[in-house]
Amino acid sequence: MSSSQHAYTYAESVSVESAVPMLKVMRIQSPELGKTAIPSQTAPLLSSALILPDSFGVIHIGETFTAYLGALNVSSTAFVTNLSISAMLQTPTRKFPMPSILENKPPSTHQERKQYKPFNMKPHQGIDAIVSRPLEETGQHILRVEVSYGGPDPTNASLKMDEIMDGPNPTSSDNENPRKLLRKFYRFHVSSPLHIRELTLRGGESTCFVSLAVENAAPIENGSASGLTISQNDFQPYNGLSAHRIKTSSATPQSQKSAVELYDEAGRLNPGESKRYLFEVKAASENAALRGIASGDELGKAIVTWYKAMGEAGRIASTFVYCPPSAVDDEIKESSVHGKESRFVVQGSGLSVDVAASAADRSATHSPSEISKIKPLDERFPVTVEPISPPSSMLVGEPVDIQVLIVNHSSKPLNLQLQMRLPLMKGVVVYGQSFKNLSMIQPNGGSIVSNICLIAMVPGLFCVGGCYIVDLNSGMEIKQPNLLSVLVEAGEIIDDDSEV
Repeated sequence: MSSSQHAYTYAESVSVESAVPMLKVMRIQSPELGKTAIPSQTAPLLSSALILPDSFGVIHIGETFTAYLGALNVSSTAFVTNLSISAMLQTPTRKFPMPSILENKPPSTHQERKQYKPFNMKPHQGIDAIVSRPLEETGQHILRVEVSYGGPDPTNASLKMDEIMDGPNPTSSDNENPRKLLRKFYRFHVSSPLHIRELTLRGGESTCFVSLAVENAAPIENGSASGLTISQNDFQPYNGLSAHRIKTSSATPQSQKSAVELYDEAGRLNPGESKRYLFEVKAASENAALRGIASGDELGKAIVTWYKAMGEAGRIASTFVYCPPSAVDDEIKESSVHGKESRFVVQGSGLSVDVAASAADRSATHSPSEISKIKPLDERFPVTVEPISPPSSMLVGEPVDIQVLIVNHSSKPLNLQLQMRLPLMKGVVVYGQSFKNLSMIQPNGGSIVSNICLIAMVPGLFCVGGCYIVDLNSGMEIKQPNLLSVLVEAGEIIDDDSEV
């Protein structure tokens, strides 16, 4: 069957030798402006300026790589017979076929032969198609394009299957019309347009705060670099967790905001600029809430969607974000030695969850090579003390009662005493009795709730420390990390000398 209106025809192959097709390939950088899902019905009119240069230009991970494939028959008399054009995208780790209507490989079985139709192209005519593939890796990529043409008619029943294979027939070296191959390789580099850095803080036993800094990674000195517009920034939580973004509230109506405020909200990032986003990740399912979020647990990953100036969209994901460890005393001492600031505890440390997870992991370890040289957390803290819903602020001179949860992680019952040692407390100190007998606490997760009374002495931001657990039977002392951090504000000043 043939049609004079088309640049190609499905017809019987001619017996003469096939003309040599001319391959044209180029990258489409703004595919949304002119997308087609079927080959064009007219000959492509491409100037030499549109032919693919040595480089594909700047390509970023998260974009959809879209390429134009075209074949021209420059002969004025001969057909291009049995044409087939296939494309494959090779990444640093994998290979992905990029199918199109131009791919019409010869049959390899008798069943395929019955359904096969040769693909022939008329003189001075052409055919084209568009292929695309999302880019998921950085590094060098290769677009491999293979053109096969000519050869005997694959529908000829008198031919054997090995006589219509791609390339010259090894068993028929005297074949006057062998099938020919033309291969082209187009290398290009894929880079990351954004740098995503995360900072994670504990917010108690089942909550973490994730702060994400998104920066335009294009070098500032590069004059060709352009800005990006962040259209969406989401955090995809792990199973059993939920995440919501914490946004700043503004009392100014949208219609009354200044140009600077509207620009800041637009998500525009020029090279070197960055924006920060804050998410709260917490346990959502019943099992996750019961277990809590322990150190090393996977929280999820950030998903950032952005647009270029011409509308090309991209989507990039950060690395997996994990729950950080509790700020135990050894870590604080190590950070101070290296000149780093000590970490404040936000609304509880989650230490008891970390210790329980450490005990569970150690009990599942069977191989000696899997045993860490670092002392396990459950051995360092056989008993933990954590505040329950502690206050985020206090007033100077006003006592505050705080509930604490004491958990026995050891394998034997302990007769414990809770002590708040005044010499080790600064800014916020114990008020009233500084110790409390807790009686016997059962092993393997046995717990009890007690109260401590604190009073703030001066304004400022302080860590509440000086907490010890003492086993009255053995005399063992267990120093606890800082229980919480609290902002102390000055109370209202009353003038007692005022006269009536």
